[in-house]
Order: sequence, then C-alpha cells, then structure tokens
Amino acid sequence: MNFIHRIRIATGEAVSTMLADLGLNGTLALIVETLDETGPVSAAEIARRTLVTRQALTDPLNELQRRGFVDRPPVNANAHTRPVALTDEGRALAETLRERMHLIEDRAISDMTAGEVATLRSLLARYASGWEQLAADSGELASIANKARPESAARVRSPDRPAGPTVRSTS
Repeated sequence: MNFIHRIRIATGEAVSTMLADLGLNGTLALIVETLDETGPVSAAEIARRTLVTRQALTDPLNELQRRGFVDRPPVNANAHTRPVALTDEGRALAETLRERMHLIEDRAISDMTAGEVATLRSLLARYASGWEQLAADSGELASIANKARPESAARVRSPDRPAGPTVRSTS
C-alpha cells in the first residue's frame, strides 16, 4: 500500500500543477472525469466514485455549475435522484483533461519499455480487480478481519471502551 500512497501523493501534486492554468484542482477534475465516464448521475454516486463525502461535494459541484461545466436540476427536486450532468463546456473540459492526463501519464512511464508498460497495466488491472471483488464481498472481509491476530485487535480501542486507564474502587 505504501507504493499506492506514494503514487497518489505524487499524482496529486503533478495534476495540481497541470491544472493550475485552468483554475481547477484535483477534486474538480475528478468530478468532471467521473461525469464524463458515467454520464449523468446523482451527487451521491459521484461522492462514492471520487471518495469525497456527499457534504464535501457541495462546494465543488456549486463551483462547476457556476462556471458552466455541470448542470443540475433545481434545488427543490429530490436531491437523492437529481442527476448531475456535464454541459457542452464540461464535455470540452473533460477532453482537455483527458489530453493533459495522457501527457503526464506518458511522461511518468517514459523510462519504461513497451513490455514493462504492458506488464504494469496488466498487473494494476488485476490488482484493482482484486480490490473491487474484495470490496463487494463483505462476508470475505469479515472473515479476513476475524483471522487477524487477537493482540492487534486489542490495540484498537472499541467505541464503548474508555480511553484512559480504568480506575477501580478499593472500598
């Protein structure tokens, strides 16, 4: 997981630099890319796909709407079902983002051979698939958690366990 974390940090920094002239940050770009991939979806689905809480998504969606990149039905519509959709300007922005992301992805793998790139993509696809399958199987996750060493579970304080030392009455 350390490699994935390092990649996430470095990618975020590179993407921020690549998007600065567009007045975008990584969250705004990810929302646009998600909508380009999925088509119109609810804000809850965008939040799920971008790992942003529904509450934290409000300001970025308002910003994208204010700038004319997304369209949403009026607020009085059911917030759970009102779809967020890219406008024509939003689709053009998505194309620009896609082009820029290809450029920096190409730069990131520029010192790899074609065979190494193919292997990397294949392994990452399998790794992602494994995580997706695992995430979809809560029974397997529970089984894995139950197999964890008991002493590791003891180090994690349960919500109903007091944080400090237990004081016992001597009377």
